[in-house]
Amino acid sequence: MTGTILLIALLLLTVSFFVWLAIRVKRHPEKDENMKKVMAEQRGSEYEEGMQNVYMVNYLSTGLAWVLAAVLEIFFDMEAFPSMLISATGLCLVWVIAKLRYTGEFSKSWFVAFAIGLALLVVYLIVK
Repeated sequence: MTGTILLIALLLLTVSFFVWLAIRVKRHPEKDENMKKVMAEQRGSEYEEGMQNVYMVNYLSTGLAWVLAAVLEIFFDMEAFPSMLISATGLCLVWVIAKLRYTGEFSKSWFVAFAIGLALLVVYLIVK
């Protein structure tokens, strides 16, 4: 019983950290290191606003990916590697969609990371 309460508290703490990062990037983008780099590029306010939304979605989806990996491991008795691979692959796909949606740019490197994660997941499930 105590272990379950501690686990739930840890998962809530993990999610709350990433929610705090998302709120911070939305309210005070000048304090976020990634947004400082975007602002230094001077590509316009629309691009900065789009990247601000991308980072906000990224922080929120990262928190959910950590929780998803923990839930898959603990409650569904999945091994650590496939649960983290599923979460990371989903996170890459979210990044590609968010960047395309908010800035109009297609992130090839994140799409390649998604494809590699998906291929690894398929190979792992077939071999196992």
